[in-house]
Amino acid sequence: MHLGNDPDFSLMPELFPEPVRVHVRAVGRFVRLADSITESANLGRPEKLSRLAALEDALTTADAGLWSEEAAAVAAGVRDCLAVTGLSVEHPRHILQAFRRDARGHVCVSWRDLLVYCQFAAAPIGRAMLHLTDEDAQVCGRSADALCAALHILRQLRDCEDPTVGFNRLGIPRQFLDDAMITPRYLRAPSAKGQTRAVLDRVLDGVEQLLVEAAPLPRLVRDRGLRVHVLIVQCRARKLLRRFRKRDPLRERVGLPMLQRKLCRWLGTMRGLLRC
Repeated sequence: MHLGNDPDFSLMPELFPEPVRVHVRAVGRFVRLADSITESANLGRPEKLSRLAALEDALTTADAGLWSEEAAAVAAGVRDCLAVTGLSVEHPRHILQAFRRDARGHVCVSWRDLLVYCQFAAAPIGRAMLHLTDEDAQVCGRSADALCAALHILRQLRDCEDPTVGFNRLGIPRQFLDDAMITPRYLRAPSAKGQTRAVLDRVLDGVEQLLVEAAPLPRLVRDRGLRVHVLIVQCRARKLLRRFRKRDPLRERVGLPMLQRKLCRWLGTMRGLLRC
């Protein structure tokens, strides 16, 4: 699950029980702020790492010396969430650890390496939602982790045509390029052909398997709002996966049309209410 201004996969707090929504929004704002630091083209690596470190300090102290009133408000919101709900501080810490890795330019070497990265960059968001809705992580955790990883990789692949996004943030293991005997430079071509297309399809094959592993999740969660949310994003992920198969992410940013997003929301809501 992704928390942010993402038309395809943003979390929808309105689906959650009223007392939970403020905490969902607090976690979401925290992740968005950390992500914006990592993606910023206006900050150098030392400044990014400094701000991410300050955010981590702010998880446990109110006088962490943050750089803006907005950052201080975001940190205060997540501190309140941790205090009121008992959510583990390790969840936001793991996310910050992944973002620091991104800021340093670390590249995932293998598919396994990418999945380990997703355990820090993506899975903690799903685990937080399970905690906030009082779900059993022993029952739901594995499927939730797979869904979060699939969504994270799909989101990263959408940035392939953006020349400002570094290779390390595209969700493509370096080993896949090496096996195809190409370099990251091929991902800056006007279109994906031959071995470049094969590499992208190999990543999509992995995402498809993750969605298979995530398929049981709606039947496992008890909270109706979370179940509806999961059904909606699963529908959108499957549709986006099919669009990636047919379209060229080097030529255009691949996303879902508004009609398909709305259709998934309607179908997910109906299925969630009927519990099917």
